[in-house]
Amino acid sequence: MTDPVQLLQQVAAQLQREGKTPSLALFRARLAGRIAPQQLFAAYQQWRNNPVFDDTTPGSETVPTPATVEHADTTLAQTLARIEAKLDLLLSKLDK
Repeated sequence: MTDPVQLLQQVAAQLQREGKTPSLALFRARLAGRIAPQQLFAAYQQWRNNPVFDDTTPGSETVPTPATVEHADTTLAQTLARIEAKLDLLLSKLDK
């Protein structure tokens, strides 16, 4: 029998490829009948403390494209400017 944590890693990788966030409920649904509930919960706690995705597909890591990085920088700069404007407003109100 395969180690329960390894099964969770495999299922977590599969869920991630499907665009889903791994959770105990999804693990329970996918592994029903394959692992006893007590083993599933113990393995889930262990996996949650050290989430490792057993991704067997090579090259599945996504590298951010320059356009994505630039968009994130622009969004961050806009957020920072908005926060600075609010801070300036609050400081001016405190000075009154």
